[in-house]
Amino acid sequence: MSLKAKSLKGAFFNLSANGAGQLVNFVVYAIMARILGVEEFGLVAICLMVVDFCNLFVTVGVSQNLIQRKHWDTDFANASFWFLIEVSLAITLLMFTIAVPIAWYTYSELAAQLIAALAIIPLTNSMRLVPKAKMERDFANKRLAAYDTAGVVVGGLVSVATALTGFGAWAIIFGKIIQTFVATLLTWYGSAFRPQWTRGKHFLPEIFQFAKPLIGMSFLNFFSQRTSNIIIAAFLGASTFAYTSVARQGFSVLNNLTFQPLNRIALAGLSRVTDDTLPLTFSRVVSMTALFVTPVYFGVGAVAHPFIAVVFGDKWVDSAYLLSILALQTPCNVMAYYLPSLLIARGLPNQAFKLNLINLIFNFALPLAAVPWGLFAVIAALVVANYITLLIKFTLVQKVLNIRLKETISQTWMFTLSGALMFAAVLFTERSGVIGTENPFIVLPVLVSLGAALYGGTLLLFFRGKTLAVIREFKTQKKTS
Repeated sequence: MSLKAKSLKGAFFNLSANGAGQLVNFVVYAIMARILGVEEFGLVAICLMVVDFCNLFVTVGVSQNLIQRKHWDTDFANASFWFLIEVSLAITLLMFTIAVPIAWYTYSELAAQLIAALAIIPLTNSMRLVPKAKMERDFANKRLAAYDTAGVVVGGLVSVATALTGFGAWAIIFGKIIQTFVATLLTWYGSAFRPQWTRGKHFLPEIFQFAKPLIGMSFLNFFSQRTSNIIIAAFLGASTFAYTSVARQGFSVLNNLTFQPLNRIALAGLSRVTDDTLPLTFSRVVSMTALFVTPVYFGVGAVAHPFIAVVFGDKWVDSAYLLSILALQTPCNVMAYYLPSLLIARGLPNQAFKLNLINLIFNFALPLAAVPWGLFAVIAALVVANYITLLIKFTLVQKVLNIRLKETISQTWMFTLSGALMFAAVLFTERSGVIGTENPFIVLPVLVSLGAALYGGTLLLFFRGKTLAVIREFKTQKKTS
């Protein structure tokens, strides 16, 4: 099998494992949302966000360097392993000395205890990364996918079992820790790498040089995507944060099941075209994404109330309003999603950094200004921020790649219009009560069927030629990737 075929096969297994893990996590998340109270659920979500941030220092940079090196160097791998251990120990110490006291005085004793327990996760992750990198170099992606999925499943079962036996917020913490331990132990079992003690100080410059820009990009991505979450947690409290977390969870799963697979297909084409044909290729890729992603995101926003009631329970009704508001940023997400990756693929990492910085500034400033008006104002400000940054991003990209917002809109407006009409019609149908029942288990499938019929019907009636052309383009891209 060729290197290209092995790489594509590995990407397929990674995406499959990620999709399976996302679905399992979503099911567990929904079960826990039903069992736990709003306050403690929000508290756990805040603690997990802190741990995700701390994990950035461990999980970004070093393993990527090991994977991209031309030859596997055992000495360098050993040095990387012990470097990660040292970094993770430092992160764990900082969590105990900084995060735990802040959680104690800002929220509660329980929050401090939860973060203290979660401090083991960065250390456990650091022990997995080098063996995992070795398996990825050996194209053992299928086994890695199985290990990741096994960790998610076992951790999820532990969370549900302990929640049902009365452990409350600790149930999620137990599950996350077990998930990390299982994935790490299985990866050690399946990897040929076994660490040996070495200082390897002469490798440190290379490790730092490779990791610094990746960590910087990861920090920007983390904060630009979660600034509203941080603002809500800091100013509006754990309960309010819980409603936001539930609303975002659905879109998080959709992102991993829609944008990420399409991104793999898209970048395979975008990275191989010449500068002259890049604008046309980009327009085709965005059209392809808009056709399939727009109805999913608009659709979830339209059926938010029965969806939240069926999946999470009636106590999360406020999350349904947030979900509907977040759906309004769908056209913006579709048009701007590929821009950072496109810039990196074309050898323009500095411009990609600027895009992430723009995201961070506006996603922080506008929601922060909206805090006095409450949760819904913060989420609405986030949507407005996305549309403002859309204009700025395309202005910046146009200077280096001749990718124009006007041409992108011309390739996607018909899907946006069809999706928006579907969104409005389904939302009106649900709110007006014309279905004749409030049972969400009946209302939800009826609304989903109505939305699919409206979106598909609108495209076939008014935009049939464009729709069929995009479908053919998708099939061609899928085969060539």
